Amino acid sequence: MTEYKQEDGDGHSITYLNTDGYWTCTFNAPQETAKKIREMANFKCRADDVFICAPVKSGTHWTWEIISMMFEGKAETIKRSKIENMIEAFSWEALENLPSPRVLNTHVHYSRLPKEARVLRCKFVYVLRNPKDLAVSLYNHTKGITAFEYDGKWENFLPLFLQGKTEYNSWFEYVLEWEKEMSTSPNLPVHLVYYEDLKENTLREVRRLGKFLGVEDTGGLFEAISEKCQFENMAKDKQKYLFPQDPIEGFTFYRKGDVGDWKNWFTIAQNEYFDKIYRDMMKSSKHNFRYQI
Repeated sequence: MTEYKQEDGDGHSITYLNTDGYWTCTFNAPQETAKKIREMANFKCRADDVFICAPVKSGTHWTWEIISMMFEGKAETIKRSKIENMIEAFSWEALENLPSPRVLNTHVHYSRLPKEARVLRCKFVYVLRNPKDLAVSLYNHTKGITAFEYDGKWENFLPLFLQGKTEYNSWFEYVLEWEKEMSTSPNLPVHLVYYEDLKENTLREVRRLGKFLGVEDTGGLFEAISEKCQFENMAKDKQKYLFPQDPIEGFTFYRKGDVGDWKNWFTIAQNEYFDKIYRDMMKSSKHNFRYQI
């Protein structure tokens, strides 16, 4: 475990926790985080655990809130952060004490997931977001979280993202690894949610999630959850619960939540460069991302 500073080519660097080549945030406890990353395969699972798996900045907070409300059976703000259910970021002893079913979440690659999750056939909710909006969100996330110590420019951050030199390494490798696993293991209990679909028609996607998770829509529960979990409500209601430890002044995980905000950041040349890299990296992929709705 070491601290690693990734230079952006313009005199600025991003501070990561480097655990055997895997880059994450320190999560306020570098030694403990590195231990979790290394021992992730041995995390003790339960058969009714639900894992939300997603590249960082794909909508994990949003999805976790929706599913947690489903299991609570009421459309009321969950008075805790999804970080408190994040297996690489929070105490495993505390996670062990959570009541079932646990709504766990992680950004680690598929190959690093707990072995028991597959043996016990835990349910996976897999969330994907178009990579252009994701890259913009990750840039603001990296600048906003003080542990990264980054104050660089967007034009210098974008190449790092495309090279897999940002938090949790390569987005492309993450997505392709999952896609390969889903194609070779058709019985894997996984439900794919696209961020853009969730944004376009929240109620439809909540119903799909409910069917997958075996949650009944009683008394208009799904409609109430869909309304309560609209971005504007989440940004207002969840802010005081976002940080289980010390809040980060001036920072929120709910910046915009728009689909298509990337157009306000990408130049024509950057967009063309991105598209070229995407075509090269994802030529075998069947994903069809939407960059506006």
